[in-house]
Amino acid sequence: MLLQVKDLSIIYGSGAPTVQHVSFDVDAGEVLAIVGESGSGKTTVIRAIQMALPASGRVAGGQILFRNQDLYALPKEKQRAISGKDIAMIFQDAGAMLNPIHTVGRQYRDFLALHGIRDEREATARMEEMFRLVRLDPVQVAASYIHELSGGMRQRIGIAMAVTFHPALLLGDEPTSALDVTTQAAIIRELMDVRKRMGMAIVIVTHNMGVASYMADRILVMKNGAVEEYGSAEQVLRHPRAAYTKMLLDAVPKLEDTL
Repeated sequence: MLLQVKDLSIIYGSGAPTVQHVSFDVDAGEVLAIVGESGSGKTTVIRAIQMALPASGRVAGGQILFRNQDLYALPKEKQRAISGKDIAMIFQDAGAMLNPIHTVGRQYRDFLALHGIRDEREATARMEEMFRLVRLDPVQVAASYIHELSGGMRQRIGIAMAVTFHPALLLGDEPTSALDVTTQAAIIRELMDVRKRMGMAIVIVTHNMGVASYMADRILVMKNGAVEEYGSAEQVLRHPRAAYTKMLLDAVPKLEDTL
């Protein structure tokens, strides 16, 4: 098993747990969708997997095992080696992570240098390879500033950077929710295509059951920091047990017709 989350509880400050007793598995190449409304704790869970909780947050119970290693029992150097390479993340607006006063190409090369690729020719070749992978024009995008690019292009840059080192696990924090429906569908297809080419697993956070139904092998439904329902996509979508899951299925727009 690639990832095992066991009885995970997370606390911010000295308050009550924000996430309580969450458990799930993700196998190599599998897609898990974590679904729920804002405040359900779903983003907190994937930030914990990425070892990127805010300073006030801490794992108060349970384990996160990646390739049978307890991530929070590892030394910081080992955590840093895993985060960003073996486990990578795409954010809701990937472009917001980039500096508006430098070109995309310069920042991509700086990102590669940070991870040990300092040769200019090698860095450019890697960047162009990743841009082509997500159907971006390498020359145009590298020379652009982030504000000159559309929302869909910004998210494709985020995907390219996240998969640069062929991670085994890709985390997506609502990576399509800020986009219009047509662009959203294109980015989802892009993610599934990259997943197929690289054989990586994906855990995607979304409030949209249409996204979950198209992408996921398994679905985890969260409410108020706890698991409401967990099972195969077919079981959760066709035979939901929890009233909350049924409400989400009734209320959330579907993307199947667009996809």
